[in-house]
Amino acid sequence: MNTFLQDSSTAGLVLRTVLHHGVAFRDQIAEATGLSAATVGRQVTALARCGLLRERPDCTRSGHVGRPSIPVEVDDRRLSAGAVHIGRLVTTVALTDLRGRVLGIAHLPTRGSDRDLVTAAARRLVGLQAGIGDRVLVTAAVVAPWEALDRSPVVAGRTLRDVTTLPTATADHVAAVAAADLLSSPDHAQGTTAYVYARETVGVASVHDGVVPSGGRRTGSVTHLPTTSDAPCSCGSRGCLGATVAAIGPAAHAAGIVSRPDVELVHAAALAGDPTAHDLLMTRADHLGRAVAIIRDLLDPHRVVLAGQAFTAYPPAASVVLEAFRRTTSLGPVPITLSRFGAEVQAAAAGAIALGPVYRDPVAALDRHERLVQRSRNTRRPRPNGAAVSRTSTPAARLQPA
Repeated sequence: MNTFLQDSSTAGLVLRTVLHHGVAFRDQIAEATGLSAATVGRQVTALARCGLLRERPDCTRSGHVGRPSIPVEVDDRRLSAGAVHIGRLVTTVALTDLRGRVLGIAHLPTRGSDRDLVTAAARRLVGLQAGIGDRVLVTAAVVAPWEALDRSPVVAGRTLRDVTTLPTATADHVAAVAAADLLSSPDHAQGTTAYVYARETVGVASVHDGVVPSGGRRTGSVTHLPTTSDAPCSCGSRGCLGATVAAIGPAAHAAGIVSRPDVELVHAAALAGDPTAHDLLMTRADHLGRAVAIIRDLLDPHRVVLAGQAFTAYPPAASVVLEAFRRTTSLGPVPITLSRFGAEVQAAAAGAIALGPVYRDPVAALDRHERLVQRSRNTRRPRPNGAAVSRTSTPAARLQPA
């Protein structure tokens, strides 16, 4: 997986600059990118024709006339990206617009082989797309903690591509969280940012100058980072961080707090005032805060971003995480922020990976989509000898000029 900053085309640079400005004039784009006014003008025109940018004449500068005085923004009305996030217990399926905002979301249990699970997710994705109006799906991605779940990014990515006929990318889920954060917070691309994720699994990714770790398995692992808990781990030890985080659902179920070992039910019970659920979450928060401090001391980043429902689903736990961090770190204060995505972090993360190719090289990304659409049409066309026709679960849609 590349990043939004690596191997970026001129069109990608312009598109990403407009995204970060919100509404941008051509001279602002030129100043931010270092491109000439003529180059910016050509790229803006081409991106508008592709349906990626639109002009905002209502925001024209007073006292100015002509097209250069009309700003542009990312056109998020027509195109969308498909996102699949495979978790230990739940697989999230979502659609996002070109800004990475979630348009529709669904969940299904994580079970079955990689092929069967992703096939079911792809069909759910097609159903979501049918329900949000006249949008064109142009790209997709599937992300997961591949090693922790012992699943294959190659099989998952190929299956999603075959079922949807969309250009498809894969990534480790914590690297995907980092990509989503960079899409919405470009200032985090400066220096080093450490991302720590925790839900039913835990993970960490370090991003330096906007370069997200590449590949399906090339991120650090903190699954077996020792804690002081007594949770048994599959490795044979006790107190590994991954086992400590994952144990909260079963512990609450064993205590009779929840009807099944689901951590979301534990969050709900604590929010409803259950003192035992509250204590379990506070204990987990303390373990997480100390783990974040160890990670920070090892990496010494400029900032830390915490993501995943273990950090965001129960607000009272946040202060415990920060206090445990302060007690444990030996390097002094560092900016720590919670992911802004909250409960939609899995959808936003996978969506950011899907959008990556569009923001790196928009023309190439849309051309690739068109080639796959045409190939799908050709394979569905009846053959003279009556041979079976290959089927996909979504009709091909052609991108029309804006």
